Amino acid sequence: MKFFKYLLLLSLTLLVIGLLYVSIQSGNYEVSRTKLMKYPVYSVFNIVNDLKTWEKWGPWHDEDSTIMVTYADKTVGVGASNRWTSKDGSGSIKTVSIIENKRIVQEIRFGDNEPSDVLWDFEKIAEGTKVTWTMKDDKAPFIFKVFSTLSGGWENMLGPMLDKGLNNLDEVVKSQPLKYSLGEVKIIENQDKIFLGFPYKMKIDYAEIQKVFADAMPKVIDYAIQSGLKYAEFTPGALYHKWDQIKGETEFHIGILIEKNIKPREDMEIIKVTGGKNVMITKCGNYNEGDYEAHMAIDTYLKVNNLISKWPIYELYVNDPTQVKQEDIQTDIYYPLQ
Repeated sequence: MKFFKYLLLLSLTLLVIGLLYVSIQSGNYEVSRTKLMKYPVYSVFNIVNDLKTWEKWGPWHDEDSTIMVTYADKTVGVGASNRWTSKDGSGSIKTVSIIENKRIVQEIRFGDNEPSDVLWDFEKIAEGTKVTWTMKDDKAPFIFKVFSTLSGGWENMLGPMLDKGLNNLDEVVKSQPLKYSLGEVKIIENQDKIFLGFPYKMKIDYAEIQKVFADAMPKVIDYAIQSGLKYAEFTPGALYHKWDQIKGETEFHIGILIEKNIKPREDMEIIKVTGGKNVMITKCGNYNEGDYEAHMAIDTYLKVNNLISKWPIYELYVNDPTQVKQEDIQTDIYYPLQ
């Protein structure tokens, strides 16, 4: 009988020692894994940015078939979120900020615990895209410290999961067809042009900008037709006066480049686009696919040739996306030169 008492006492002592040991372990961790993927940065970024794709590559789905995911109305960009339940508990994830094709910042919450940070960094390199996935916290809950201790540390606990997720992501990106093509970057001479459109000042939020385009463009085109213009006498486009990625602010007009002047509606403006030399590129593919790469191609051309551009830069949407194949939707991008 004494033996069992001593055994129980020993077990309790070891348990207390174990709990004390865990309690003094740091709840501060930052674990990262990086993988080179031989695909354009937009291909990788767009998949990670869409939470509905995570079921295809998230490493936890391979480990737990009981996971059930519920999506919010928004699943792409800032504010996108979902929740899940499984035999091991519940959780949620939310996207809190993005820098297009460069960084995604998210918060992930397990149960009722405080959220941890999830960071994604995308770097365009000659071979493709360098992707870094990071999980970090400075106040991890006690139960997480228990798992970390049993695993031999935060790196051993989280690192293999991040590696597996990046490998799965690489396979998903590989299965996606390239959705755009870029023409040659070149210098052309333009005449003075007239632009009619709605002015906007807003935060850089790609989902919101898309909504603005979807609302404004049909209104401008309808007004042009009602004002007597034929389709051949105008080209839809956007005129950008500011794009400050650091402050997250942009100013632009959505409208049409017109061959002859018409009186604008009260909420529209007429802008004269001064002629001269422009660096331009043609991108073929769906809107928002390859736009970053097209602008970066011009940026590289400007640097290599010691050229300086000036505002406004503009895009023209040359053909009707409902009348051509997705890969043939044409966008011409112009950077006026100083």
